[in-house]
Amino acid sequence: MILGITGGIACGKSLAGNILNEEGLPIIDADEVSHYLTKYDLKVIDQIIDTFGECILTSHGQINRRMLAEIVFASPTERSKLEAILHPKIKKILSNVIEYGRRMGFNMVLVAPLLIEANFQHMVDVIWVISSEERIQAERLRKEYKLSEIDAYRRISAQLPLREKEAYADYVIYNNGSIAEFKKKVLNTWQLSLNEFKKAKKVVQANKKK
Repeated sequence: MILGITGGIACGKSLAGNILNEEGLPIIDADEVSHYLTKYDLKVIDQIIDTFGECILTSHGQINRRMLAEIVFASPTERSKLEAILHPKIKKILSNVIEYGRRMGFNMVLVAPLLIEANFQHMVDVIWVISSEERIQAERLRKEYKLSEIDAYRRISAQLPLREKEAYADYVIYNNGSIAEFKKKVLNTWQLSLNEFKKAKKVVQANKKK
């Protein structure tokens, strides 16, 4: 089974992935793929510089991801430009890894903040949306990234509303309490997801034999 985890910013997507990784499940993180591309893929780096200018470079000539984030979160047009550069390459890498996992019969987890927006949802079998109250999202963003309240809410509003993401979900997990509570929810939902997926797979196989 290939599980796709998405959700809102600062809702706990990566934490959910880490919890499952501790249980031995291989994790593919779309953000880590994006970080790799913007740091090491020279074609991607050149495209980003051509699009946004050398102002987004650090003094060492690397892409300043924080500055780039400020630009794209402030403008849907600029965000679309960056996504047009990154998403095709990210999708190709993710597809290759997932295809290998399917051939080997692995259970795998894809953590992708833009699973729905980037149309990656067709690569996975089951979709989880990790959701939180907006005020809790903003509080986490202020603490973790030292953002102002205005910037925190700007980043939240720049994403697809959680209600719209939840409409795509097979399971929605709310992360408004303690880490211990969230971990219990994640592990319980994983077992439920796996059991339901196996049942559905058996039904499909039985129908094919008819």
